[in-house]
Amino acid sequence: MLRMHDAAKPLASIPPLVLDLAIAAGVTWLAVAAAVRPHASLVAHAGRHIDALAVILIVAMGVALVLRRRFPLSVLGISAVLVAGYEAYGYRLGLAQAGLLLAMFTVGALRGRPWAALAAGVTYAELLFDHLYSWSGSGTWIYIGTAMWVGAVAIIADGARRLADSRALMTAYKEQEQRKHRDREQRAVLLERIRIARELHDVTAHHLSVIAVQAGVARFVLDKEPDTADQALRAISEVGSEGLAELRRLISLLRPDDDEGARAQTSDPPAPGIAQLPVLIERVGLSGTPSRYTVAGRQRSLPAGKQLCVYRVVQESLTNVLKHAPGSSVEVRLEYDVDSVRVTINDTGTHPVSIRRAGIPAAAITQAARHSGSGVGLTGMRERAELLGGTLTAGATGGGFRVELRVPV
Repeated sequence: MLRMHDAAKPLASIPPLVLDLAIAAGVTWLAVAAAVRPHASLVAHAGRHIDALAVILIVAMGVALVLRRRFPLSVLGISAVLVAGYEAYGYRLGLAQAGLLLAMFTVGALRGRPWAALAAGVTYAELLFDHLYSWSGSGTWIYIGTAMWVGAVAIIADGARRLADSRALMTAYKEQEQRKHRDREQRAVLLERIRIARELHDVTAHHLSVIAVQAGVARFVLDKEPDTADQALRAISEVGSEGLAELRRLISLLRPDDDEGARAQTSDPPAPGIAQLPVLIERVGLSGTPSRYTVAGRQRSLPAGKQLCVYRVVQESLTNVLKHAPGSSVEVRLEYDVDSVRVTINDTGTHPVSIRRAGIPAAAITQAARHSGSGVGLTGMRERAELLGGTLTAGATGGGFRVELRVPV
């Protein structure tokens, strides 16, 4: 089977026009040769002796066969007219009938069954006229034999048409599957890019905002309050180290599979979760934003993905407070319900009095608010919640802002 398939490859690579030209030339040569030197069994039934007119008619039929794929019905009509003229002059068809049968086959293979039936009828009538003079035997046998001859060609042509239709459907199906596969790949790449962008935003935005605020604090109190400046610098060091560790963890996820060994050698901490929330909230409080953290309900362990979602939502919400509501106070409340975990982040909005009361200059606290942001923070939080089947609502409440996340457990 494989050998036949391999042998068909060179034939399939030949242009159709060249192949039709070779077939037409072969049929014409055989028809002319058989007419010039007929077989001994046909001599007794021979009609008019072959001459230049007969050769011209045969060659004309062969020329028409070259275009049989492009104009199958026209070629059949031309072939039928030439055969009728050939028979009208008293010539016996012999192998010249192969041209008419080939034209009939082409109509059956390329057109629908009504046209194929018409072509078979025309071919049957013309071949029967010839066979009544050239075949021996009873008339019934001649009628049946001619019908069997034409019917066999018609059946082969119908099978070729159905095979071509099946191949066309299979080709269309494969192209559709390839398009779907490409669409799935593009969607997967897009979703992965969105995921990476979301992680990078959450990691860098928070850590850089805290570093900006603490750097402003250290710069302002460096000469007056060395202890406060030292505390701010230590916070910068801790936040920077934590941010680098999270970036290394994120980058390690993008390494190819053959870097598993190198990945295993890294000592980066796992993804943050609910246990790291107190440290996160305390660090924001040291940046001039009074913060409070409360937990309600029966605490229980959650999957790492849901813990990371809760952590990132709280982290992004606190970052937005630092950037857009300097001097406000914020409350983070974590509640364990029967079938869900809910976390609420409330801030009171910007209050200049609170800024002065904190003992930290406004210029330092507003260091992180110089950039208005890209507006993707809330979008990223909603995407995280939807991926886990949860919901996230956010909106203004009086002078402040409220973010609420609910994740099913």
